Amino acid sequence: MFGRIARRYDLLNRLFSLGVDQRWRAKAIHHLQLHGSMKILDCGAGTGDMSLAAHRANRSVETYLLDPAHEMLTIADGKAGYIHPMQFVMIRGAAERIPFHDETFERFMVAFGIRNFADLRGGMRELWRVLKPGGCGAILEFTPDRSRRIDRAFRWYMRRVMTPVGGMISGEAQAYGYLTRTVENFPVSGELVKLFEEVGFQCREVTKLTLGIATLFIVEKPPQ
Repeated sequence: MFGRIARRYDLLNRLFSLGVDQRWRAKAIHHLQLHGSMKILDCGAGTGDMSLAAHRANRSVETYLLDPAHEMLTIADGKAGYIHPMQFVMIRGAAERIPFHDETFERFMVAFGIRNFADLRGGMRELWRVLKPGGCGAILEFTPDRSRRIDRAFRWYMRRVMTPVGGMISGEAQAYGYLTRTVENFPVSGELVKLFEEVGFQCREVTKLTLGIATLFIVEKPPQ
């Protein structure tokens, strides 16, 4: 499904968020405190916007983009040349089975992707496994625990604007219907924090973004 909408994915993201999603990504990267030649896993990387933001913040980092959709990674690969092509590594794969050894990465990031994990707990366990002790991760996601008025407006926007317009522009109405449903039915922030902690992470920060439309979680793997 994501492969079929890849060609219009960036256009629709910018259109529907009015560009605010780029500011959210930059804020998430700022909280990761990147330095040196850190290895970073961009899980559910899509078209690579988070990795681009990471390299804008620190050109020395090594970014590994993991995504199940080949078409998304192809677009990300095309963007890589704008900054540092030799430091972008593309891997086709899923969060539930990350093809790296234990404790490989100093950082990870997931932007609007954990709600698409086939097994949320399993995917988070894998992220915990490949993260080095003392490392941390940034998770951006839409969560439904915003004010009642904002939530009502957001749901109307998703159903009446995002779904029909996204379907028309991408030619994949079913895909944008799916995306709307996953946003509406996803757990609230408190439930996600509980799950992260059950897996073994410490949740260092939970920050609401733009009237609570999105939430930024910063999680840490405790030092040994």
